[in-house]
Amino acid sequence: MALPHERSPTLPGDPVPPLPTPTPLSPPPTRAEPESARLRFGRRLRHWREARGLSQAELGRLLGYHNSLISRVENALRWPPPGMPARADELLLACGELADLWQTVRQERERLGELAAATRPPAAADTAPPDAATVDMLAHLLAVYRAAADRIGGEELAAVLEHHARTLARQHTAPHEGHAAVRSLAAQYAELAGWAHFEGDRRARALSWYATGLDWARATGDQATATALLVRQSTLHWWRGDAAAALALAEAARTAAPPRPGLQAWAAVARAHAHALAGEAPQVRRTLAEARRLTTAALRSGDPTPWAARADLVLAVAHGTCQRDLAVRTGRSVHARSAAARLEAALRSLDPAARPRDHALVTARLAGAHALAGRPDAAVALLARLPPRTAGRIAREQRRAEEWLHG
Repeated sequence: MALPHERSPTLPGDPVPPLPTPTPLSPPPTRAEPESARLRFGRRLRHWREARGLSQAELGRLLGYHNSLISRVENALRWPPPGMPARADELLLACGELADLWQTVRQERERLGELAAATRPPAAADTAPPDAATVDMLAHLLAVYRAAADRIGGEELAAVLEHHARTLARQHTAPHEGHAAVRSLAAQYAELAGWAHFEGDRRARALSWYATGLDWARATGDQATATALLVRQSTLHWWRGDAAAALALAEAARTAAPPRPGLQAWAAVARAHAHALAGEAPQVRRTLAEARRLTTAALRSGDPTPWAARADLVLAVAHGTCQRDLAVRTGRSVHARSAAARLEAALRSLDPAARPRDHALVTARLAGAHALAGRPDAAVALLARLPPRTAGRIAREQRRAEEWLHG
């Protein structure tokens, strides 16, 4: 019997195939072969949603997902995102069933990924992978895109990054060094495409690219890119306010990271953000100290970190943001004052002409910290310095600061 997970994979942005008409729930099948865990999860999610009288769109709004994702999960056309099961379980009062099912779904996904890597058919003779020079050129182009996105943000680059990721991913793959390099490069393009959408606050699309890139990275054993994608997913769930999912993904990144202090430092920063969102101040202090130690080790050893040229800035912003989140979670003004001090130091080191996006983002966060610290005049002055028409993550940070200021 053809299971849903045996469909040919789709890429983010591809046309969505027609969904099958939902059928009433039936008792578990009595056939010998086991039912797909993903199919079982989708059926039970639909059962609990309908039992609570919610439409797919209503459940999606409550969970922070588009209704099309809820539909695809219910019909086993895609895997449930890591943060969904526990939150859906709590929201739908499912008595722990969805959270328990998630463990078997996760195991099934990992098992199928290993099976696909082991049984992938050889490439046809006329679909040989690009030669080394072409791969080098594409890798150089990716570095150019990263530099541009780092300076001005990634929103304007999203379409071209998606194009390159799809083009590379649709090359036939085989257990051949050239094919592995192509798929690994596709995963790196997917990571940057996801980040571009994240910068634009298009969270569902960002998560879709992160999940797709993670599949590609794991299929080729690319631990470094897999770690980066797990950190990116953790950051996205932190941004959505889901501390449990953010911490689980950050821990997964720490486990997956190769013995490179730069990547381990990135995972430590992600854990610190998750702990701050949960209001866990001692854990925040420990993980940020670990991130500082690992970053110093990476710089001394020459190991490239994602922020090698701006380590002090990144860590200062991480400290300030974690203190701000602790202030929100605990209501303690000492955290808000510490956040303001850290973010002010970071802002002073930023040239608004050279890094306008980062300058605006830190300005908005600093305004929020001053609002939480009971300094409304400072918050108003900073908000007035923001560009007149902000967008994406900067706009969301601005709205949060304004809510704290007037709330």
